[in-house]
Amino acid sequence: MSALAAFPVPSPQWVLTYAGVNISGDVSQMVLSISYCDRLASASGEVEIEFEDREKLWQGVWYPALGDQLNLLIGYHGGELLPCGDFQVDDLVLSGPPDVFRLGCLAVYITPPMRTENSVGYENQSLLEIAESIAAKYGLVLFAAPEVESLVFERITQRRETDLSFLKRLANEHGYDFTVRGSTMVFYAVSALESAPPVATISRTGTERFLFRNRTRRIFAASQVTYFDPDGKQLLLAQVESEAAMPTGDTRKVVTRCENGQEAMLKAQAALHFDNRLFTTVQLVTPGAAGLVAGVNVLLSGWGHFDGIYLVEMARHHLSRAHGYTTEIDARRVS
Repeated sequence: MSALAAFPVPSPQWVLTYAGVNISGDVSQMVLSISYCDRLASASGEVEIEFEDREKLWQGVWYPALGDQLNLLIGYHGGELLPCGDFQVDDLVLSGPPDVFRLGCLAVYITPPMRTENSVGYENQSLLEIAESIAAKYGLVLFAAPEVESLVFERITQRRETDLSFLKRLANEHGYDFTVRGSTMVFYAVSALESAPPVATISRTGTERFLFRNRTRRIFAASQVTYFDPDGKQLLLAQVESEAAMPTGDTRKVVTRCENGQEAMLKAQAALHFDNRLFTTVQLVTPGAAGLVAGVNVLLSGWGHFDGIYLVEMARHHLSRAHGYTTEIDARRVS
């Protein structure tokens, strides 16, 4: 009789540090689930932890203070853990029976001043200078990818917008975006992120669930930006065509303020790309994969027409007693 080969089963691991103290061992028997949601660009990361609270500790002597800080790592024993980052307690919920206490946490850099609307005018500043000014206001260090162009505005106005919402709108209108990780603001061209090599291949047999969507609503073959040229006293037009063949012949038309032809072309390209990015999308659930984070590209294989390279826009890492460690991603095709 031949002996059966034994293959070790990966064991999920998490490390929870609360107010500078590693409490993983103290609360391991109470934890029902841990979720970490990582989103692309400037959206805030989130952590949610559910505790079984039959002893009424969390609703009693352990009751957290809103604003308390915690740090989370997720992965497998013996492997590299995913550093989810630093978070602050933002939402506390008690439900039952049975008693379950839930901590909802936001990325620590999202402070009340960042959620305050402001009105500011910027004159003769580049896109990167505006980004650097906003980053410095909150103690962040700006890192600009080398492909970011030096686009200078004679005047640009922020009207009753939060600083991050204003910067996101301004960046997206010109084909750029940014993300905040810890104390660093990373500013990049969306096209450069999409052209990065895939970090992993996901096969059909390696997924638990999948949902692909291919759509034509608000998908365009071309984009036009019409703007008024104050020097020539006339309306000018900038137009770009989609590099990929689209099933519709629709043209995206935008009337907006532009200071020159360079800005008009950037806005036309960005508007076309913003809509067409949703041409093919996917939602996948896989066994826990610490390397799947927002902003990486993955190669999908085994779905025929839907095969290709996809950019991960959201990754949710979830550990629970019932289902172990799983990773859910929302992604869009870029190849």
